[in-house]
Amino acid sequence: MTDLEKLKTWLATYPGWEEDKPFFVDWATPKPGCVGLFPQGLEQLSLRRDITGGQKAVCRYRFRLYRAAALEENQEENARWLLDFQNWVEAQSAGGLAPHFGDVPQEERLRAEGGSLQKTGKLGSGLYALTLTAEFTRIY
Repeated sequence: MTDLEKLKTWLATYPGWEEDKPFFVDWATPKPGCVGLFPQGLEQLSLRRDITGGQKAVCRYRFRLYRAAALEENQEENARWLLDFQNWVEAQSAGGLAPHFGDVPQEERLRAEGGSLQKTGKLGSGLYALTLTAEFTRIY
């Protein structure tokens, strides 16, 4: 399973995940009621060699998660969803239940941060976004 598939599978376990909403990967013009995940790549934060010649890389993934609110949803519902989702991610990460991308699960951390309304549509819909940041270690 790819890292993207791991993340998508895990996102679907969120109790407030709307399975009936269209889900897209990468940027597309979101229509009201859609959810999108935009991978922003892998960043290597450090690389260290041990005395045996092995290497330990500390890495970071960033993903933007977009939720285009349906027209019938109000702003308070959307704000509640955003905060609840961010709290869920924190609890999942603290409990070791978030997806693991590296080789040292006990050192992994996943955060959902920067959640906000990005823009509003002509008909009153809103585009909400947050950043999912995963920090992990890979051993080579």
